[in-house]
Amino acid sequence: MKKTRKICLLLLIGILVAGMCIPVRGQEQISSGCLTLDATEDLSPDEKILDTAKAALLYEMDTQTLVYAWNADERLDPSGMNKIMTALLALENTNPDMVVTVTRSALNSVAIGSVSAGLKRDEEITMRDLLYCMIVGSANDAAAVIAEYVGSSQEQFVEMMNQRAVELGCENTNFLNPSGISKDGQYSTARDLAKITAAALENELFTQMFCAVEYTVPETNKVAERRVVTTNHLISTLTVKNQYDARVTGGKTGALSTTDRSLICTAEYDGKTYLSVVMSAKGTVTADGLSVKTFGSFEETRKLLDHGFKQFTVGQVMHESQSLGQFAVAVGENQVIARPAKTVMVTLPNGVKAEDISYRCQLNETQITAPVAAGQVIGTAQVWYQGICIGQSDLVAAHDVREADGHILPLTPNAEIPEDASLVNWLIIGGIAVFAIAIVSALVFIIMRLIRKHQIERRHKLINGGGR
Repeated sequence: MKKTRKICLLLLIGILVAGMCIPVRGQEQISSGCLTLDATEDLSPDEKILDTAKAALLYEMDTQTLVYAWNADERLDPSGMNKIMTALLALENTNPDMVVTVTRSALNSVAIGSVSAGLKRDEEITMRDLLYCMIVGSANDAAAVIAEYVGSSQEQFVEMMNQRAVELGCENTNFLNPSGISKDGQYSTARDLAKITAAALENELFTQMFCAVEYTVPETNKVAERRVVTTNHLISTLTVKNQYDARVTGGKTGALSTTDRSLICTAEYDGKTYLSVVMSAKGTVTADGLSVKTFGSFEETRKLLDHGFKQFTVGQVMHESQSLGQFAVAVGENQVIARPAKTVMVTLPNGVKAEDISYRCQLNETQITAPVAAGQVIGTAQVWYQGICIGQSDLVAAHDVREADGHILPLTPNAEIPEDASLVNWLIIGGIAVFAIAIVSALVFIIMRLIRKHQIERRHKLINGGGR
């Protein structure tokens, strides 16, 4: 009887261990997500927010989340937003305090009647002042002078622009001039312009220019002190009073005509920081054609920012002290508990609940092998929402795991099963355990019945045998 019970107990343990080792659904690498400007998905899928813009993009910079994208890869005329790349190259290749001499060839390359800072031939002006004229005042003559000085010629500078665009991962951009004056074959996209602007914003001086409402150019050898005022009316009331938006912190305009305008800008409010791109939005003019009724770009940008600020929230989904799972360690004394390497903040639509979020752990190797040091990177932790990866961190060991003495019973690669930290996989494991217990209980019941029946039959035989 005791032997039978021992056999049943071993059978129960074996079934339970086998159940725990059944692989859960295989972990996935990030195949879709809203992270970075190269994201394949945004958090506002199939939703057209704007009325007239041909393309638009909204990117939360602190969490690196693509919140909205509409025709983000459509090739369109970048107009004056070319100047952002021109400024980036100037800041990367010159000292802003360098004195530049304005040449006749640079001035002759600028279309008559285009936006100008009033530069004069042989005027001596610093690179800093030229950059402010170009970014704040959108001056085309300043762009031409900068390009010639940095690239030795405008043609060579354009080559530099396109090479730098490739380096920044721009796949649909082709510059033909430094100012953005419209030309057949010149194009970019909302996504590429966002990449260029994000790179430029890493430079402190560019950020100051991008956010400046006005700037005073000191007197030069040719021109008295002059003042340039921003063309981005969302940050200023100096020239247009009804477009101001306190959330907007900076920007660069572009215009192909009075009724075809673009804008790339930054905005901050309620714990969120956005980079917004609107391309070729349609404005309107009065019946006599002499005054602007709507600009298009400013109105559409405000609508896009409303969407981002009102419909989304930034929140914490991973903390560096959070346990995300427990993993087997080959030749180790025990398993290792894994945690995120950092606290992760993400941007999510309002109203998302904890049960809408899941965690996935992808190990770097097929198996983890001892020794393991606390803080050692063992994989990647991902946060998922509705089939989109919204955040990630390195997955690290929460504690040391030493080698087991004698390396007894080393684990094989097939025996190491990473446990998913999501509720779904725990339910699967629990279900397997319950199922296994039910089976073993049934087997134990059947075996006990058989043993009991056997004992009764044996007793009957002994009794009957004794009677004869």
